[in-house]
Amino acid sequence: MHDLIVVGAGLAGLALAARAQEAGQDVAVIEARSRIGGRSLVHRTASGCYDLGPAWIWPAMQPRVARAAAALGLRLYRQADEGGFVFQDSDGTAQRLPHGFTQEPPSMRIEGGIAALAEGFAARLAPGTIRLGTRVERLVLESDAVGVETGAAALRARRVALALPPRLAATIGFAPALPAASLRQFEAVPTWMAGHAKALAIYDAPVWRASGLSGGAFSRCGPLGEIHDASLPGAAGEAALFGFFAWPAAMRAARRARLEDAVRAQLASLFGPAAGSPRALLIQDWSTDELTATPADAPPLAGHPAYAPLALPAPWRDRVLLSGSESAPEFGGYLEGALAAAEAAAAMNAQHGGGLPAAGVAAGR
Repeated sequence: MHDLIVVGAGLAGLALAARAQEAGQDVAVIEARSRIGGRSLVHRTASGCYDLGPAWIWPAMQPRVARAAAALGLRLYRQADEGGFVFQDSDGTAQRLPHGFTQEPPSMRIEGGIAALAEGFAARLAPGTIRLGTRVERLVLESDAVGVETGAAALRARRVALALPPRLAATIGFAPALPAASLRQFEAVPTWMAGHAKALAIYDAPVWRASGLSGGAFSRCGPLGEIHDASLPGAAGEAALFGFFAWPAAMRAARRARLEDAVRAQLASLFGPAAGSPRALLIQDWSTDELTATPADAPPLAGHPAYAPLALPAPWRDRVLLSGSESAPEFGGYLEGALAAAEAAAAMNAQHGGGLPAAGVAAGR
């Protein structure tokens, strides 16, 4: 029997698992995907890694992420924003402005992509800790343990941590069953970024810079609403743009067959004809990923939700912890929230005899 089973190998789950294992616990991590990282996903080329999920960190505002990156030896670099900026009105008219759009404090990126954080925590786990391609179907409360049933095996642990968005946690079976009110509460919590989509266009050269442009743009007509230079520092013979879709999930689905052509046409209208012919164009639509989004995540959000810590009702409360980013005590939905959730779950586990330290992250304090 394990001391702790963590369901979900995203940043929150891996950070919690590393903390628990370093505290001497027998830990297993179960992940339905064939990879780790959750919403931290990169596209790899010979030049490096491009983020298809979260892309930026702000060290001054995200101290946990900054400490983890430093402890893992991850190098940060500033988001490229030098040059002119393009604004596209609702009728498609593009206006080039002489000055770029800069953020203060500056947006920073992680060399190797945001997924390097998850990979760093995973590297600290003992071989065999992580089980990929394994979906949890049901949790069974026993007298001295929690049974974790998957399609291939039944595991047992003294405690289970669900490092998942609440909407996904609600899809797992519980015996005894959760009250309907609890399920409604979890289903009402939006999964941050679940309804979003990103486009990544890769080029042989940063063609926008020849016109004095930064690669930054805002658009009121779409399909992309916000675009930035995603080029990797020091990469020769390769450059990239990335953009967030302004079109909501339903519109993207209705126009799926023509979506790539619409993105190419928009890039050409904003940055010149050469920008409309990237050597590769990738679209990551998180709303179509069943391990991220549920149908309830499709409607666009008006802003960042006001997340709050969640807990299961008795008799589950002390045996199964909700430890995903959307259940964090602060910074819910964000990378910082994922690490805050791991801290909170560790403290709760220690409070109930799990033996985990109550503060810090496994990679460093």
